[in-house]
Amino acid sequence: MLNLDTLSKGIRPYILIALLMSVLSLPGVFSMPVMDRDEARFTQASSQMLETGDYVVIRFHDGLRNKKPVGIHWLQSASVATLSDVDDREIWAFRVPSFLGAIMAAMATFWAGTVLFSNRAALLSSVLLGSTLLLSSEAHIAKTDAAMVGFICLSMACLAHLRKRTDEARKAKKSAPPQYFIGNKSLAIIFWFALAWGVLIKGPVAPMVVGLAMLGLAIWERKYEWMKPLIFWPGPLLFVWLALPWFIAVQIATDGVFLNESVNVDLGPKLVSGAEGHSAPPGTHLALLPLMMWPSILFVIPGLALVFSQAFPQKSTTKTKSLDHSSWKFLLAWLIPTWIVFEAMPTKLAHYPMPTYPALALMAGIALDYMMTNHKDAPPTWSRWVSIALFGLSSVLIIAILSPWGMEAFRAEAAGDFGKEELRVMSLWNADWQAVGAPIWPFLLTIAAVITVFVFSFLRKFDAALIALIGCALIAGVSLRAVVLPNQTWIIATDAAMAALDGVCGYPDGSAANKKAAHCNDVTAPKTVRAITYAEPSFVYSLNGKIELLHKEDVTLPSIEEDARPVWLINTLIPNGKIAFKNLIQNAANAKRCVKLSRKFVKNYSNNDASELVAVAIEPESCS
Repeated sequence: MLNLDTLSKGIRPYILIALLMSVLSLPGVFSMPVMDRDEARFTQASSQMLETGDYVVIRFHDGLRNKKPVGIHWLQSASVATLSDVDDREIWAFRVPSFLGAIMAAMATFWAGTVLFSNRAALLSSVLLGSTLLLSSEAHIAKTDAAMVGFICLSMACLAHLRKRTDEARKAKKSAPPQYFIGNKSLAIIFWFALAWGVLIKGPVAPMVVGLAMLGLAIWERKYEWMKPLIFWPGPLLFVWLALPWFIAVQIATDGVFLNESVNVDLGPKLVSGAEGHSAPPGTHLALLPLMMWPSILFVIPGLALVFSQAFPQKSTTKTKSLDHSSWKFLLAWLIPTWIVFEAMPTKLAHYPMPTYPALALMAGIALDYMMTNHKDAPPTWSRWVSIALFGLSSVLIIAILSPWGMEAFRAEAAGDFGKEELRVMSLWNADWQAVGAPIWPFLLTIAAVITVFVFSFLRKFDAALIALIGCALIAGVSLRAVVLPNQTWIIATDAAMAALDGVCGYPDGSAANKKAAHCNDVTAPKTVRAITYAEPSFVYSLNGKIELLHKEDVTLPSIEEDARPVWLINTLIPNGKIAFKNLIQNAANAKRCVKLSRKFVKNYSNNDASELVAVAIEPESCS
């Protein structure tokens, strides 16, 4: 039996949570290439902040990026300035705020659980949350979501403590009120601080989650006393002082364009239609839940069954409830209104409902605690079998992705999009995969871990099942992020584009890639790379922004004085790119200048398009 009572006391649980998140996510932080398209846009905009010293206006390449607020860019800029150098384009430094945000989410979940249930259940909940595929993945992606969820969890934890303290004070009546290490006023200030950062990171999402939970509880219970500490004036003042000045400054700096575009161009379409091709029907998030919360889905259905049975008890029951109904109601108010909003939105991305995952994890944690201790209010048996089935279905998909045969099948299907080049493309892709090694051990170890989870679940040895579940998350998660996915160059278009540039020594002068390309030291580097029909944000980021995004007619050769050895990157499977490529070759022939080519085939995961990326270097002299 795990000694959870000892592990969940003092500073131990926070150390355990940090260690778990580090082991789960840090391999991906360092190994995964920059991801298209959101991560690359965020990191490039943060890079330009550091390069220009303008921390108000958000820019991507040569245009404004009026979508999300500035918070994540400030955090990323601070991280890079402290841990790295912006010119080095070390993606891990940009990912640190997301990693810390995921840790904060797990720690805040533990802190909330200690007051809602018990330290044991709180520790189990934080471990289950940290082990989920979604949170551990978002922890190594340099965008808004993990950091935002961390601040939302901190806000909700403050609310949980304020709510519980009011109940305790009411029960104490004339006796001396309980004493706390952090007073109610301090909790209120922390709440407003976290909410302000939530707004700075992703606008209305944090106030929506917190506000819907508070509104739901107010309507459900008609009790408002516990909210009174929130009006302690330094808290709201701190919120305004943190959040408002930047919005005013950016409106002035952009002549009022920022809010107009962020609301009408970014947010608005997501609320009324399937923006950016991400339309899906209601119920999509529910269908994705077993995969996104894998492997912790094993205890989610028992948690839901337990919460609903406790929050809505049968009137005829004589069973004594082990906990006050307020804890269960708090979790449902956290989960249901926000989940409904995300299911009702036409635009759906898998990570949207992540702010509700801590509530689900807390439900799963208390259910697991009850099952481990054979508690009289343990969830019904049927819920355990449903969760085992969902865990099994998700595990099959994870194992298929890790399987060498599964990846080969994916590559074979993608190669079919290249038509008559199919066999050649498949041969090249397989050669690349074999060159980096095609290990079978992640596949075998994941199968072993999944089987172990099944065995201990069937035997009702839930403490052992929990350890095996953590093993699943570690083996499969680390394998995916550190071994399998980073080596799938056939779907990572910018890796292919950079490899093509490397083949002609075409990295622009002063870029991080050029500094690392020792084999190109004796070759004149281009001033910029001229890209035609290929403009992935990760490519802009990887070239330190030294790139021109051109149209098909922009193939005029610059003079030797202007750029002695110009380089182009062209996707020749797009008609415009094919025409531009032919014109460029003809222009080089007319100028009697030598042409060097390097070609890579890729199935771009960002848009699911087959691409033939050709790097073209025009030498200053003829080939003779």
